[in-house]
Amino acid sequence: MESLDVAIEDLGNLKRKITVTVPKEKVKDAYNKTYKSLKDRVNINGFRKGKYPQALLEKRFVKVMKDEAIETLVPEYFDKALKQENLKPAVRPKFEDLEVDKKKPLVFSATFEIYPEFELPEYGKFSLEKKEAEFTEDEIKQQRQRHLDSGATYEDKDGVAEEGDQVQIEFKGTADEEVVAESNNRFYVVGSNEFLPEFEAALKAMSKGEEKDFDLTFPSDYNEEKLRDKTASFHVKVNDVKKKIETELNEDFFKRYGDKVKSEEDFDNLIEEEVKFRKENEIKKEYRDKIRKQLDDLLDFEVPVQLLEEETNIRFSQAKQKPESKEHSDDVLRDEAQVSALKELRFSIVVQKVLETEELKPDEREVYKRFEINCAMMGIQPDELMKQDYGHQIYQQIFSIVAEETVLDFMTDKILG
Repeated sequence: MESLDVAIEDLGNLKRKITVTVPKEKVKDAYNKTYKSLKDRVNINGFRKGKYPQALLEKRFVKVMKDEAIETLVPEYFDKALKQENLKPAVRPKFEDLEVDKKKPLVFSATFEIYPEFELPEYGKFSLEKKEAEFTEDEIKQQRQRHLDSGATYEDKDGVAEEGDQVQIEFKGTADEEVVAESNNRFYVVGSNEFLPEFEAALKAMSKGEEKDFDLTFPSDYNEEKLRDKTASFHVKVNDVKKKIETELNEDFFKRYGDKVKSEEDFDNLIEEEVKFRKENEIKKEYRDKIRKQLDDLLDFEVPVQLLEEETNIRFSQAKQKPESKEHSDDVLRDEAQVSALKELRFSIVVQKVLETEELKPDEREVYKRFEINCAMMGIQPDELMKQDYGHQIYQQIFSIVAEETVLDFMTDKILG
């Protein structure tokens, strides 16, 4: 690899300016290459196509020749200079002095911020308590019942809806003259507790064709912030009531699981494995959350200013959209946004450093599996979504999440020994 003439200037706060000199012969080569690509595409009076002198073409198309030379040389030699000097820009570089003359070397400069150099915290500074996956017989029974319910059938029933019955309902809920929930054809199993307690209670003892009005108050930790602690008025109508027919554990039922399940013993083993797997993932999540929190206290390196500003602006805009933002001034919201942005950027930089230093790679199969789940929820095929920029963004977001989990799980193993 050729050695380049590169000058580096430290501008402080992770900001660097490099000046790169491209040899004169390389500039001339770029002009010649541009001439060859242009000569068969333009017409000049008095000459046959492609038979005019290079000097004439350069004079006629001076700007095109310069632009083509710059677009060819600058990216190539900027990349070579970064590799030679082992620099990693954290933001898009700003180029200067982009003037080119084929009789002279091309000298250009680029200013950018780099990622910080820092030492990862020693694993002995973290505190984690090793846990084993524990579960109860009741949890096993609940998981077993979920499987049985998935294979259950329903038949028409006279009388009122009871726990375990499936109802077909239509409903509308309003709060402050705004519709907050509505459905014209919802199937629901009474007692599944997917609805809030007031809604669940209203459905019990209702019969086919019956209508009812009731109020419910959304809890203070409800997932939709705008509805927290609000009281809504609901109208519900039951269009149908069906009784559940329990699934029989037989050969037809076991076929649902392929070769995994051939008997009731296999079925019970599958249930236990699922519960254990869920518990292990809960413990993993607990470990990850604790390491994240401890990292916030242990990390103290500077981050690129431009990245911090961009991330702060995003978080500030998000905070402004929340109803409770009216209780705080813009200065307070921006300060809070900057604090959270700084923590997130530091963590992201640590994740990338651990991936590189430990040569870790996120599991692409896990990434794609989660991507498929997102596609299924959106009702679109993965291949179709990947054709869109939005699809690439979703995939990249999932990849980043799996990368973070990969690093945190690696750190967990190191901390627990």
